[in-house]
Amino acid sequence: MAGLAVSGGGIAGLAAALAASRAGHDVTLFSGSTPAVLTGGVQIAPNGWAALESLGLAESARAVSLRLNDITVRALDSGVTLIRLPLDAPYASFDRAALAGLFDTALSATPGLSRHSANLRHIHQQPAGVTLITDDGASHCAAGLIAADGGGGAGRHHVASNGSAGVLQRKVAMRAQVPLDSLPAHFALASSNLWLGRGVHVVHYPIGAMLNLVVTMPASRVVDGWQQRVIPATSPLAVLANADITWVRTPLAMAEAASCWRRGRVVLAGDAAHSMPPHLAQGAGQGLQDAASLAHHLASADDIEAAFAGYVRERAGDVSRIVQKADVSGKIMGLSGPAAHLRDLALSMGGPRLMQSWLAEVWAADPKLA
Repeated sequence: MAGLAVSGGGIAGLAAALAASRAGHDVTLFSGSTPAVLTGGVQIAPNGWAALESLGLAESARAVSLRLNDITVRALDSGVTLIRLPLDAPYASFDRAALAGLFDTALSATPGLSRHSANLRHIHQQPAGVTLITDDGASHCAAGLIAADGGGGAGRHHVASNGSAGVLQRKVAMRAQVPLDSLPAHFALASSNLWLGRGVHVVHYPIGAMLNLVVTMPASRVVDGWQQRVIPATSPLAVLANADITWVRTPLAMAEAASCWRRGRVVLAGDAAHSMPPHLAQGAGQGLQDAASLAHHLASADDIEAAFAGYVRERAGDVSRIVQKADVSGKIMGLSGPAAHLRDLALSMGGPRLMQSWLAEVWAADPKLA
């Protein structure tokens, strides 16, 4: 078997390229004319670990990640612990670049892989394959294309009737990384921490020697001195309002799944198929599950179109439910006023069982991925 193309230089694209290679195909990877800059941290939950296991990367992944022991939810204003959920199944934090590096290393050792530093501009389908035109004017032929080049990529425009993904919310994520040795010791604990405020929430967890920190809030509230307004002076997080910390403003995309994942011999994966805001820490994990599912169907189906069809049947419905849960989670986290007080009360009364129930479907690992 030979001749699959993959577009996208992020984690989903690299994972899809490895999946196709492991399924026995020669692969051409179009990773963009400008190398993807992968910064910040990601959390990989049990479903993502099942995908890593099926792709043969779980052992190397453990070497570059930090196993987290629990998820703790607190009230930002009072510091009161609302829920502490112990994590028995694998759950870990990664530097995003380190996770991508695992796939880069595996792909470098894969025969039959070629890379092109170009973006796809046009896709033309023929009865037995696709012709791909890149932004440098070159033409490439392949038996099929896995498009993992994001919501604005050529694959999404070619396949999905609802156009490009990633319509922006009126919220932003303010991101920072802070050396752990400059912070109180409790920030280095192997825990994923969520602080719920009034219209704002804070997530932090350690990755290596750094604290990965994300503050999600309405864009209208990001004005000079926002840190002091968002983080109470009496909070255990008050040290994070330090003016010396450099923050990067990142717009948040709406939770959205493509109306169609496949057109003939072109199929979507990663952000091209599903825009996943970070409220469930599932962006990278769902991309990994896409890749593991592709590997399974490419290895077991008789032809490319049958493999792509099986992948879409398996993934589209599952991802749609996760996208909906991510959207609902973001709305719950963003409550303010009396609704936020009722949210905190409900969480404290429901306890770990409530959170585990909410996450059970999200973290469910497909038996075929184990």
